[in-house]
Amino acid sequence: MSFPCLRRELAVCSAQEVEAFLDSAPDRWAVVSIREPDQPEPLLKAAARVHRVVFEDVLGPLGRHGLGPQPAHLEGIRRFARGNAPLVLQCWAGQSRSTAVALALIVEDLWAQGLEGAALVRQSTDLLLGLRPQARPNKRVLQFGLEPFLPPDLAPTLTAALLREPRLLRNFA
Repeated sequence: MSFPCLRRELAVCSAQEVEAFLDSAPDRWAVVSIREPDQPEPLLKAAARVHRVVFEDVLGPLGRHGLGPQPAHLEGIRRFARGNAPLVLQCWAGQSRSTAVALALIVEDLWAQGLEGAALVRQSTDLLLGLRPQARPNKRVLQFGLEPFLPPDLAPTLTAALLREPRLLRNFA
């Protein structure tokens, strides 16, 4: 989906959707592929380029395999996502980890344009739900995605505000 205010095309897919999505426009999309250690790697042969990350969809530092999301995972994703190439974010269900990364990237772009406060929460949520109506962003992934560009005390506050946004909150019910 194209977002002129973000100066990029952005998409979110599940592991089951991503191959068909990429096949519809071969060599066009860069892919961030997030998977758990016991899940198979998607082939992604029609991707322009791929950044693969392995971490569990948990809210703490450890999961069953000791691979909870860490700041370094998000920093690698941010480096890969720089620029305005079309980007698809993919995780197992396309609801938690990938939508948290998408939301962090959306917030970063809007923040750089000077949007703050309630307007930032509202517009970033609008964009995320336009991408993925069933989004349920992972809190830990989202906060780690926001920390590098926000003042230190703002990342946890904004994470909480975003996850309390009524339209996103409904997806957690």
